[in-house]
Amino acid sequence: MLYMLMYVSKDITGAEEMLDVWVKAGIEGVTIVESAGMQQAMKQGFREDFGLFVSMRKLLQSQEIHHRTLFSVVRSEDQLKTIMAATEAHVGDWSHPDVGVLFVLPVAYAYGMDKQFSATE
Repeated sequence: MLYMLMYVSKDITGAEEMLDVWVKAGIEGVTIVESAGMQQAMKQGFREDFGLFVSMRKLLQSQEIHHRTLFSVVRSEDQLKTIMAATEAHVGDWSHPDVGVLFVLPVAYAYGMDKQFSATE
């Protein structure tokens, strides 16, 4: 079975550290995106005349967003267990406020994962 790991870090350093942990644990590929949480968006506020999407665009353009979301799909439960053990060893106590959030989801279907990429892509 396939599993998706999704880790949300409050800062760039935490994301970089988790990426290093995951790569050393055997993850083959990770996608990293800038992200903003609800609290950050609520502090900035939304403009009623433009709606949510334009306001989010303005929010993202007007200030540096430090949150990063890492996600990856792993191919087996054994690989998942190895990565989770390394992740938990790195984080320690998940109840601390600044360690981020991790989700693990089953993946029913995945397409395009077996492509071969060159080093220049």
